Amino acid sequence: MSKKDDFVSFKSSFLTNLNINVIFKENPHYPQIKEIFDMYGYGFLAPEFKTIFIDGEIFLGEDGFSFDDLKFIEAHEVSHLILNHDGPRNEEDEIEADLGAYILLKNKNMSTERLEDEFENRHGIPFSEELLSIVKDRM
Repeated sequence: MSKKDDFVSFKSSFLTNLNINVIFKENPHYPQIKEIFDMYGYGFLAPEFKTIFIDGEIFLGEDGFSFDDLKFIEAHEVSHLILNHDGPRNEEDEIEADLGAYILLKNKNMSTERLEDEFENRHGIPFSEELLSIVKDRM
């Protein structure tokens, strides 16, 4: 992992040809990128750059997100790519990306606790491993 004052960059744990850039407010491009975070959430995929951008500000402070949260966001965005989601943003794609993230995280023995805890808040239905059949054959 390489570290700078305004961002952290590393290779994805799930697709090695994909970069992860965690951007902080000190980055001169943060105001423009923040507008995209405001539209799409904590992270977004820029396929033309083979990069996932994640809002680093959510990891700061007392209530900051954890490493497990970072991996959940990364796995969610990677799942969009694997599942060939190409916009516009919709609820079906978001559910599929969370289910794909669960599979990716489990395959790497990483925590799925936040995903499971937040699934119903995010999608209005409780998480169940039975839902994985929706994406299992495409992951």
